[in-house]
Amino acid sequence: MKSRSSELAVGIFVIVFGIALFFLAMKVSGLMGTNLKDSYSMTATFDNVNGLKPRAKVTMSGVTIGRVESITLDPVSRLAKVTFDLDGQLTSFDSKQLKDVQQNALEELRYSADYQSADAVKQKEMEKTLISNMTSITSIDEDAYIMVATNGLLGEKYLKVVPGGGLNYLKRGDAVGNTQGTMDLEDLISKFITGGAGKSSSVASESKDAPATTETTDAQNSFVE
Repeated sequence: MKSRSSELAVGIFVIVFGIALFFLAMKVSGLMGTNLKDSYSMTATFDNVNGLKPRAKVTMSGVTIGRVESITLDPVSRLAKVTFDLDGQLTSFDSKQLKDVQQNALEELRYSADYQSADAVKQKEMEKTLISNMTSITSIDEDAYIMVATNGLLGEKYLKVVPGGGLNYLKRGDAVGNTQGTMDLEDLISKFITGGAGKSSSVASESKDAPATTETTDAQNSFVE
């Protein structure tokens, strides 16, 4: 009787442990819900996204702010186009922060040559247009760039957003223009070998030219004598 109850307890423990392990694996791999709040999509193009997969995380300053939605190939530019979803609550300004950002943008506008050369009515229109264009901005500035990074030496690939510190911000749905793709180990080795071969050939050519120059100099000296 005791052996049967102990076997039942062990069986229940194994089942619970297996379910917990399954959900943990799904959570780590990103196959479960992303829990993105007020999500929106943005895009970026890369020359190389080798190793990057859909559902990969998107981070900023070490904080996960989104997930890769899809990876396609642009037939015209032949570059990889990555679409990713971002968390709106993590990448948007609150009301107070938005007012500060708008105020900084207005101050920058008032120092511009176009604003100072316009009349009062035109200046009001420029200010109104600027404020209306900043209603759907994100906290990602136009100077920021996004790169394909790696967790550890041989870890998974993910997208890393590096802020630029500018005062102009991207809107929801915009494309990140500054990108940096994957740097393959094969490319680095190839560049190293090619560079070494180029240096060797140049040194060899210089060494071949050196005796000829010496002989020419000796011949000129003897002719002078």
